[in-house]
Amino acid sequence: MEVLWWLAPPAAMTFVAMIWAGWLGRQRDDGQRDDSEAALARMEAALARPAPRRSLRHAPDPTLVEPSHGVAVRGTARRPASRPPAAR
Repeated sequence: MEVLWWLAPPAAMTFVAMIWAGWLGRQRDDGQRDDSEAALARMEAALARPAPRRSLRHAPDPTLVEPSHGVAVRGTARRPASRPPAAR
């Protein structure tokens, strides 16, 4: 039974995390919400503006960026041409 005491800290942290997530996801007070017409107009104006574009001088060179596909690939080193074994 003493061997199972190593399970106590992870179980306690899981319980604390569940309580914390429940507290963060609770129903909020509606007094803090701003559902006014002015707030809706501000949101509409913000969504109507175009998104900022990246500057071309800061854009990376696409030829230097390698795709990240998560697989390690060895470089293609040239091997010397294989020669047929010499006769003795």
